Formats: sequence, C-alpha cells, structure tokens
Amino acid sequence: MAKTFKKILVPLDGSANSMRGLDCAIKMAGEAEITGFYVFHLPAAAGIKYTAKMKEEAQKKAAKAIGPAMRKAEKAGAAFKYKTGGGHTGDEIIKAAEKGKYDLIIIGARGLSGAKSAFLGSVSNHVMHRSKVPVMVVK
Repeated sequence: MAKTFKKILVPLDGSANSMRGLDCAIKMAGEAEITGFYVFHLPAAAGIKYTAKMKEEAQKKAAKAIGPAMRKAEKAGAAFKYKTGGGHTGDEIIKAAEKGKYDLIIIGARGLSGAKSAFLGSVSNHVMHRSKVPVMVVK
C-alpha cells in the first residue's frame, strides 16, 4: 500500500533548484499540505548584532523566495503555507520538520549557498544525513 502524505516541508531560498523541489511537492501532494520554509541567515559570531538594516534585507530575500512559490502553488491548486526560521539552515530545516511532524522533506540538491560539493549541496547533504524525517533530494 502506498503511503499518502499529509504534510510536506519544502525549503525555499529563491533558487531554481528549490523551485524544482516545490514542483515535485506539488506533483506528489494530492491532498497534502505543502509548507514552504525559508531560513534567515543570522550572524555567525555571537558578538555581531542583528541590525534593523540586516533584518530588512533578510525579509526582502524571504519575500523574494516565498512569493513566487506561493503563487506557483496556488496556481496549481495546492494547499500551501509558509514558515520562517533563523540560524544554521540545515539544522533549522531538520528542527522544523521534526517539530511540525512532517511526513516528508523535499529539498533541492543545490541552493544559493556558496559551498558546493561534487554531488549535493552542503545543506541538502546535511539534511539528508541528519534528518529523522524522510528526505527527497531533487536535482
């Protein structure tokens, strides 16, 4: 018997690969709810203050990633909502998936991060190897 999904988490960063992840989620969703998840990049050093300008820029980037995804899902008739988090991208995705009791994470193989590996992006690799929630990586 095939498993039906009720909740699918799709990390979004505005890249073409994250949108391919959303496309896959839309095709697989059926009656499932899709949640687009954007992670704000917070300063790495504890001594760096998160300024109002940094917050404004982060919000613009989030809107740029989430807006097109929301329109695409609505056009396809998929149930879509979004959430945001802040911190280490891979860890935030994993925490959101586990806390929200998602059935599946669908993530693009590479996003907008500068670090690249031979096969998978560093975030998708991190999520794939550390998540307790099943992960589908879309290339």
